[in-house]
Amino acid sequence: MRRTLLGRVRRRVHGMVDKPLRRALSPRAVYLLRQALDPISPMVGNDRGTPIDRRFIEGFIEKNAHLVQGRVLEVKDRAYTERFGGARVTTSDVVDVIENPQANIRADIRDLAPIADDTYDCLIVTQVLQYVDDLDAAIASMKRVLKPGGSMLVTVPTMGKLDGQDDDVVGHYWRLSRDSARWLFSKHFAAEDLEIEAWGNVLLGLGFWIGLAEEELPRRAFERFDPSYACGVMIRATKPA
Repeated sequence: MRRTLLGRVRRRVHGMVDKPLRRALSPRAVYLLRQALDPISPMVGNDRGTPIDRRFIEGFIEKNAHLVQGRVLEVKDRAYTERFGGARVTTSDVVDVIENPQANIRADIRDLAPIADDTYDCLIVTQVLQYVDDLDAAIASMKRVLKPGGSMLVTVPTMGKLDGQDDDVVGHYWRLSRDSARWLFSKHFAAEDLEIEAWGNVLLGLGFWIGLAEEELPRRAFERFDPSYACGVMIRATKPA
């Protein structure tokens, strides 16, 4: 009995000491203590869980899921078309500028020449425009292929690694703030046809830079937006009916 009781006490004390020690020696804590010059993950957290930016990108698409319907064009693959459009989608097309087995349209987003005017009810363009040198041409081209009343759902980074983990596109030209995104899109859409949001704060930005995943940050990090430390921008632009 005495040995059993002593063992329980030892295990409890060990647990009380061990838990804060494990927390103190978490990967992010060790990383900060050793002042490393390389990220924890060069794959923006994709190899550790859910990339931080995808939490907000997918939240934005989900909020606007009612627009993902009819004929939909997505860049690179149809993941969000299928996930958020489902049975509302009648035609799903994928466009890419490079050879891509998932794309049924080969075209440059700056000049979607193979696509007729007023074709799509929705365009999904996530984390693409930073690779496009002529943003005005891209926005005009995307607007042209939208049906009247159709919307494009666009996301662009404000900060982060210059080259994504699996990007095959050469050239990384832009980072956009809410102000620069509004200025760019306002040349093509009226104010009432635009909705521009942003996400980010210091903790999210730090985590994103060093390659932490969403699962490694506390919930409170995702509950506050600090406009002075924005990390990404989301744009919904609707073509007048």
